[in-house]
Amino acid sequence: APRRPRPAWALLALVLAALLAAVSAKENEEEAEAISKAANAGISIMLLGSVAFMMGLFYLVNHPDPEMVKYSWQVISSTISIFAAVLLFQGVNGIIEATLLEGASEGFELVVSMVHFLAWFSGLQLALAYITGALHDGKVEWTHEKEEKMERQIKCYAVLMGHITGFAAINAFGVLQQQVPRTPYSVFMVAPGAWFVVYLLSQVTNHIRDSISRADDGTIDKAEALWDEETEETEDDIVGLAVSFLVVQTLRFAIGGVLPNAEGEEAEETLSQHSNRQVFKLIIIGIVLVFGEFLRTIYIRFTLPRLTPQMRNVIMMIFAWCMLFGLDWFISANFFVSEHGMKKQVVLALVVTSLSMTLIFFLEKIADLPITGDQIDHAIHSVVRALGILIGFSWEKAFDTAVISVTESVEVLPEPVTKLLLAVALAALVVPAWRHFILPSILIYDKQDEEEEEQFEEGEEGGEDLAEPLLPTVKAAPKRQATSKKLAGGEDKALKAKCQGYEKQIKALEQRNARLEASLSDFVVELAELQKMADILKRNPTSPSGSPVRGQP
Repeated sequence: APRRPRPAWALLALVLAALLAAVSAKENEEEAEAISKAANAGISIMLLGSVAFMMGLFYLVNHPDPEMVKYSWQVISSTISIFAAVLLFQGVNGIIEATLLEGASEGFELVVSMVHFLAWFSGLQLALAYITGALHDGKVEWTHEKEEKMERQIKCYAVLMGHITGFAAINAFGVLQQQVPRTPYSVFMVAPGAWFVVYLLSQVTNHIRDSISRADDGTIDKAEALWDEETEETEDDIVGLAVSFLVVQTLRFAIGGVLPNAEGEEAEETLSQHSNRQVFKLIIIGIVLVFGEFLRTIYIRFTLPRLTPQMRNVIMMIFAWCMLFGLDWFISANFFVSEHGMKKQVVLALVVTSLSMTLIFFLEKIADLPITGDQIDHAIHSVVRALGILIGFSWEKAFDTAVISVTESVEVLPEPVTKLLLAVALAALVVPAWRHFILPSILIYDKQDEEEEEQFEEGEEGGEDLAEPLLPTVKAAPKRQATSKKLAGGEDKALKAKCQGYEKQIKALEQRNARLEASLSDFVVELAELQKMADILKRNPTSPSGSPVRGQP
């Protein structure tokens, strides 16, 4: 008969199994506790960091220097607009990819991406035409209140749809860049090709706008002129976004050896292997380009109507992308070698923001020095605008990572649907607040920048025209009409910024007067010669031929 196991062995086996289960449960409990501690620590850091970050924003928008207040609000506005535009574009693009591009060929993917870009580009034209009233029959009656409301409304949708169209162009030509031969030359040629396509489209739409504007009465009214002006400015921004991104994709490929995907992302193992030498190369290229634009602004006065602003946008955004991806390479290779999630993106955004605001502070101090002329001040302000764009790009990456993390954790709806609904909900929350409480101040600052730009151009052209007074009087600042709504940052901040703008105009006029008065000695000599001739004619009122001088008896 087989030997039956003893009860003691069975009891020992049960005890051993119970011990193993207890140890496993203990390990699972400790692992769960560690995960819980990490989550609690992350939430705590986020809470404390959010409070510190918000207080830092309050300090910036209430800075004693009105120029720092202006740049702070412009950075906040740029970040919000990029955040909303990326959310909406990524939401729509996710639906398109899920419904049309699953398992599709490269050629079909390229066609769909191009059609997607053209749809946003056409929608931009129609939306701005509708908002300005350019498509309405009859003349639009303009009042002061209606004009202010119209400016705020068209600025809101022009910036928002311009950024969406720019990201659509990045996606379309980024897909094309992935399909060309993997050589630096072939990859680079996509960038000027994209510039040519967008420029050609802008010329076609410009002709269409002009035909529509003159179709009713043969003239262009205020609404139609506003439609054309805002659309051209938005098209220039689209060129800057798309072309600069494609150029930096080429630089990253040439320096790092790997072409990032159409969205500019690299594999985690590749991202952590970039050397500090590669980081230095990428950043120094951006700095050299912006320094070249700095010198061009000072010394080269020849400009082309559309191409010069587009070139400026491209160079400034190349600088922003180079700084962003260069710092991303550095942080990923030295501090976040194995983890590239939300924590790294927030650290990157905070580093970029801190460095950029510090540079803006010192550049503004340099611009305030009396030894800097109009050209240097103008070039410095161009660099400051590029740093503001850089801050917006850095937070856009963090927001994009946050949205992806949220959508991946939601299982009720498909991920593309969740992403689109989240994008619409956040945009509906953010865009109205941005439009009503931030854009009014941005419009004031934009008008100041336009006045400074006009003053700069007049200074470049003037200096020799003696028909103007030697000491022109500076116009007093126009009185602000009373309004029940306060601007973002407070009425006093906006007024201080406006006063400083007029002070800069006074400075420019004083410099111009100094140049004119320096040449007065030549005119004094000529006047003395004329006075001598007049004295001779008085003593001898006949011409050398003996005939009386006209006007003499």
